[in-house]
Amino acid sequence: MAVRSVTHHADILINSYQFHDAVRHQVALKLKDGVSTIGKETSNVKATVHTDWDWEPNNIDFSKLKAHIGYEINRHYTPAFKGELTTPLKCKNFWLNVYEKGDYAVSHAHIPYDFSFAYFVECDETHSPLIFSDSGYEVPAVKGTYVAFPSYLKHHVDENSSDKIRVTLSGNYSVQ
Repeated sequence: MAVRSVTHHADILINSYQFHDAVRHQVALKLKDGVSTIGKETSNVKATVHTDWDWEPNNIDFSKLKAHIGYEINRHYTPAFKGELTTPLKCKNFWLNVYEKGDYAVSHAHIPYDFSFAYFVECDETHSPLIFSDSGYEVPAVKGTYVAFPSYLKHHVDENSSDKIRVTLSGNYSVQ
């Protein structure tokens, strides 16, 4: 796992997820079946597909991904006492974004949540990175990688200039 410190003395976590193929398969199935979108005008994410905020809550592969990222956030950001995690996190929302050519995300933060993440499902080196707006730190779009960070960090995605789609999953956690 890589840990990078950015402006505001905040750490961001960057790591790969070992069950990426299962997640990618589930996303592909859902996209093939068709997903509803909330529309570009109602979000900071100006993507062709942006699902509702509680997308697929009963999907086992997505639940495992959220649990893994939550565990890693908890492990890094909160101290453990006698080997037990002391501050449980709850994933409050989870959504899918599909960026087609010309799509982007304006600079925004995820307040009032405590931690957020972006997970790269489908992408390649031609796709825009996730950029932390205040520091300018860029996380390249690498398939199977997640980026977790404190929700107050502003971030954005530059316009997708590729003809290939860039697919991400995102979510927010709150301390319980």
